[in-house]
Amino acid sequence: MEKYQGVKFKFQQVKEIFHYDRRLADLNRWAYLFSQLGLTPVHAAGAYGNQSYRTGSSSFIITRSGMIPTEQLLADNYCHVTGLDESSGTFITEGTATPSSESLLHHALYQAMPGINTILHGHSALINSHAADLKIPVTRSFHPYGTPELARSAVELMDGAIRFFILKDHGFVALGEDIDSAGKLTLDYFAELIRLMQFMQ
Repeated sequence: MEKYQGVKFKFQQVKEIFHYDRRLADLNRWAYLFSQLGLTPVHAAGAYGNQSYRTGSSSFIITRSGMIPTEQLLADNYCHVTGLDESSGTFITEGTATPSSESLLHHALYQAMPGINTILHGHSALINSHAADLKIPVTRSFHPYGTPELARSAVELMDGAIRFFILKDHGFVALGEDIDSAGKLTLDYFAELIRLMQFMQ
């Protein structure tokens, strides 16, 4: 997996605050649970993985770049992406945080799948290596994190029914109509992985 080097896109902060709604606490709870399960491993500049929920047709709340999840909800750990200026490739944001390096991925999936309202992205070498056993779809080729190519590879995999997939040699992505459905789907695959590992012993 590529060493983390920060975000690879431009962003323009237009406000230092963003509107709070109860879903932020729900997202924070799942982000913290993922961290406790080892699904957002820590690295030198923070932690791998990112989570978001949709707030509009082109807007979403997303974890900040390199966020290490905390049990306590901290507003500075999140950012509101209100849109993408296609001409300049610049994300427009609210809040003091730098948006996750995978904001392009989240934006592309929300645009491609109007019925999806939550995206949870994590990292598990075991889930990656047992994708075939778990019958998890995998994108066709590896692309560096935070790139348009990575985002396109995810969108190309979508057929309307897929809700859990793996970015090749990278990490998993769970999609849901709401935060809980995406989180519980991840736990289902995680539990199946544990059963598989027990069977293989």
